Amino acid sequence: MSKQGDFLESDKVSRKPRTEKTIKQKIASTQMRLNRLKTKEKSLSKSAETRLKIILGAEVAKAVGFKVEEVDKELILGLILQSSNIDAEAKERIKLRGKRFLEDMVGRQE
Repeated sequence: MSKQGDFLESDKVSRKPRTEKTIKQKIASTQMRLNRLKTKEKSLSKSAETRLKIILGAEVAKAVGFKVEEVDKELILGLILQSSNIDAEAKERIKLRGKRFLEDMVGRQE
């Protein structure tokens, strides 16, 4: 037989026979994979949430005419807190004004 054939035969001999996993091993392996996938999903979800927060912060800064680095947090928080004391009709007017602002914003990503 050729050297290649000898190599394949010796390769077969040197391998250990494949042992079948027990049910418990299969469950443990599958559970580990599930845990990895859950961790990955959580990480992706957190990344998406962080992205939305960054975009919101940039939109707020733009709405009040500041650069993101120069946002007056006290003013913004005070405005938000003040808005909690207004009636439903006023909130709707403010919401509509915000919607129009967002629609007019150039290059905005949803």
